[in-house]
Amino acid sequence: MKLAKLFLIAFCVCAISSFANENWTRTHFISAGFGAAITQGDLEGEKSLLAKDAGTEETIFLPNLGSFLMPEFEIGANLNQHTVSLDFSFSSPKTNFAKGTNLVEETETDILRLGLGYRYNFLWPEPFQIFVGLNYSFMHLKTTNNAFFIDENDNTKRSDATLMGNGFSINSGLLYFIHKNISMELHARFKTMFFSNVSSEENGTCEMDEAQIQFMEEVFLRFSFHF
Repeated sequence: MKLAKLFLIAFCVCAISSFANENWTRTHFISAGFGAAITQGDLEGEKSLLAKDAGTEETIFLPNLGSFLMPEFEIGANLNQHTVSLDFSFSSPKTNFAKGTNLVEETETDILRLGLGYRYNFLWPEPFQIFVGLNYSFMHLKTTNNAFFIDENDNTKRSDATLMGNGFSINSGLLYFIHKNISMELHARFKTMFFSNVSSEENGTCEMDEAQIQFMEEVFLRFSFHF
């Protein structure tokens, strides 16, 4: 959380500095694109958590996130060479869990991500620009039937479980204006996510004793309309 506070402070300082400049030029944009993510870390389908906050002992298997495709949408503002934005992406890739056990099976994980970003555009206001930046993200991973518990009749019951976490990424990429109002962008993002909460039907939302860390490398191709 300290990192989140530092990021927000830096974000506000950059925004205030931009507005303090009497010669700034402001434009807005909306973007849509498609990308791919390759991940590695604790979410490789081999680990499990034991939840019992509500009195019911429940085993929650972590999904094998692997790699997946996803669309991404973004809205933001350009202030001279500075860009601030909000982005949203989602995906529902096939995953699996309980690798190495007789419970292993294929399932599906719904991925939702919201992000707040800042980037600095070198060579502005030229049509071709290079940018670097930072992004803060919240991610929500809901996996189907990966939570197991035994009821009062000794029957095994199953339900969905959701991982929730946040993290930071370093961004870089290329932007080219193919028209004065339309740009094409190739965007690379190197992200570290910390999943510290899990939610299930039996135990509600629980805080983990130890955060699960996942490293993500993402590449997106986006088109933006500027106005």
